[in-house]
Amino acid sequence: MSQERKNNANLFARECIVDALLRLTKSKPLSSISISELTKLAGVSRMTFYRNYTSKEDVFSSCLDDILALYQKEEPNFPDSKNYYDLVRLKHCFQYFSHYKDFLEGVFRCGFGTILLQKLTFYIVNKWHLPDQSNEYELFAFAGALYNLYIGWAYGGYQESVDEMAQILNRIYTKENIPQ
Repeated sequence: MSQERKNNANLFARECIVDALLRLTKSKPLSSISISELTKLAGVSRMTFYRNYTSKEDVFSSCLDDILALYQKEEPNFPDSKNYYDLVRLKHCFQYFSHYKDFLEGVFRCGFGTILLQKLTFYIVNKWHLPDQSNEYELFAFAGALYNLYIGWAYGGYQESVDEMAQILNRIYTKENIPQ
């Protein structure tokens, strides 16, 4: 079997495992889901599961890594903006993450939202921290605001548009609106 076919088969197996885990967590807590039950529903062997993941929690963590890595690949396509709260960037961010809403809702449902917050914070701080400026705490606050705004949007049933959500966060971080 060629390397490309192996990679495609492995990607398919990972997708099946993620999908099966999300379906199972809709009806029972993560702690009561066995690896055997998960692999049976996914249609993969236990060996395939452990070749890709170390635990059920690792499924969420690895998938979040993949989602953020894809997001980062798109980042260079943005206009050269000096701020992380640029409206174009924020619209893209909400649009991008709304594409993964079923997965993210599963992460929240299982109580692993903090994994998303940690990975999002790491990404934002590493992307936007300027060594010659003391903006690191601003970036921690921004990551928390973005995360909590997304959660509020999800819990509210995504009633607002992507544009409205981006405008809310942009308005919060636009320097002219910050009291002096």
